[in-house]
Amino acid sequence: MTRTLHSFSKPDGGSSSGAAGFSMTELVIVISILGVLATIAVSTYPSLLESSKVAIASERVECLNRGLHTFAQQNYEMVFNRMDSSGADEMVVLRTIQYRNPDIDRAKVGSPYFDPRYNPVVSSNATDYRIRWFGRGYELLAPGASGTGIKMNFEGTDFTTAFVFPPNFQMAGR
Repeated sequence: MTRTLHSFSKPDGGSSSGAAGFSMTELVIVISILGVLATIAVSTYPSLLESSKVAIASERVECLNRGLHTFAQQNYEMVFNRMDSSGADEMVVLRTIQYRNPDIDRAKVGSPYFDPRYNPVVSSNATDYRIRWFGRGYELLAPGASGTGIKMNFEGTDFTTAFVFPPNFQMAGR
């Protein structure tokens, strides 16, 4: 078996036995275009990240309020004044909508009204997104706002094993 080396013809009629490639000008143009695109992407990344955090936090607030509304339909409307100095009211309301009576005959339809695996911490740090109880529902506190509330965790580490309720658990309100 013999191998044949083919030569390629150039448009001007000459032949070339070397490998075809890109000229230096073409490479510089491509690298320049990639640099401009990278600059645009890097400069818009922080604003995209911030807007996605707002969207995720707003959705969490909406889910909590939806659970609270469903709880009110099955039980009673939860209304009580908030305490700014601690996050106790936020956590009591959260645990109430997460509760399902272990006695099947006393358990309410649809309960728990929010995922019992949600185990957040409370924060008063003004650099955090926080979810605060305002007396009739939850609201979002953006960074820079003062107040205490449930810290919004964007890594998902606040969803762990389900909260274990004590046998004498009393729901909030009423």
